[in-house]
Amino acid sequence: MTAMFKRFSRYQRGFSLVELGVALLILGILGILVWRWVVSTRAPMERSAILAQLDEAQSAVEGFVLFQHRLPCPAAGTGGNEACGDSAAVNLPWRTLGLSSRFGQLHYGVNRGGGLDLAPAVLAPSVSPDLNVDFSGMPVPPSDPDHDPPLAASTDAQAAAGRAQAAINSAVARRAVANGLDWCRVLRRYAANTAVAGVLTAGNATASIPVAYVLAHPGANGVFDGNNAVGASPTWRFDFPGRPQDNDFDDLALAVGPADLGERVGCVARLGEMQAAAQGAYAAYDSARAMQEYWSFRMFDITASESAVQSAQTGVAVAAMGLGLATASAVIGIASAANTEGVTAPVVIIAAANVATAIAQTVVAAQALEDAQAALEVSKEKLQATDGYAVQLYDDFAQALTRAVTLDVKELTP
Repeated sequence: MTAMFKRFSRYQRGFSLVELGVALLILGILGILVWRWVVSTRAPMERSAILAQLDEAQSAVEGFVLFQHRLPCPAAGTGGNEACGDSAAVNLPWRTLGLSSRFGQLHYGVNRGGGLDLAPAVLAPSVSPDLNVDFSGMPVPPSDPDHDPPLAASTDAQAAAGRAQAAINSAVARRAVANGLDWCRVLRRYAANTAVAGVLTAGNATASIPVAYVLAHPGANGVFDGNNAVGASPTWRFDFPGRPQDNDFDDLALAVGPADLGERVGCVARLGEMQAAAQGAYAAYDSARAMQEYWSFRMFDITASESAVQSAQTGVAVAAMGLGLATASAVIGIASAANTEGVTAPVVIIAAANVATAIAQTVVAAQALEDAQAALEVSKEKLQATDGYAVQLYDDFAQALTRAVTLDVKELTP
């Protein structure tokens, strides 16, 4: 029994040493991992990591544009909140952009001379679904109340004109709504004319380029060099993004010009779509105005055709009267000749000729009446076809302008 107890005791002691060894091994591994993490956090960032950080900051800035319809203002310090009223602010507003505090070391400059950091509501709205083209009311389907019965466009055409007018009202209401498309127009104007006081540039005293915004990283030494250093020059704050690194300059920067920014956030495509929709609507509007004149002409054509029918009916009546008179005259002439000197061939021939002429005039008058009635039916068919075309034209216009309104509501959101 004693021998067994001794062996069991030795076994217990050996098992405790194994556990202790495993625990020490685990602690050693954890210590190495913690040490490597501390070293990595304190070590200077490599170029690839800096570029990745700049790319992430760029995505955040442009994401802000899509939903806020302006560029963010710089932060006054590393706190990360915008300071739009501080003209000397130069830090990235990482908190406003939803980034981590490690982005607080970045410098950020935004073009303020062109108004790119202003919300569209501050700017005068410059883009509406109709691109500020004054649709002075959709042409009203014509009518002729003095006609008997009164002439008017079909109820379908009148309803289509109502839908077109409703689309105009919706488009006009959007004129007072400022959004991302208005900001795109500001960006576009700045891209076309960068010689604006207070614009942001990147460069040096001898050369520079206008930019919409700049992001700069202090590099491995954590200190901004060259023109990126605050107060380095009374004119420049940001150096060329592609400036080579050397012993005196290791900053890395990213700059986006106005035209490139417009392409990246979708301004070019959205303004192009809006332009196409508005121009298509205006083309339909012009066609409707031209068609109104044609519509009036078609109504006049019906009135003229009806007058021609009435004239032809009068001609038929006159010809019939002439035929009756010719026939009566022939009978009287023949009877008179028979009572006096006898019926002669010349008398019969003259009477027959008068009757034949009257018959011919009656036939011609009847044909003229038939032609006038046919022309009247054609005029009515043309007016009906015009009504159908007007419905299509009005609806095409309404659809084009409604599409433009939809694009204006969507603005820059993906």
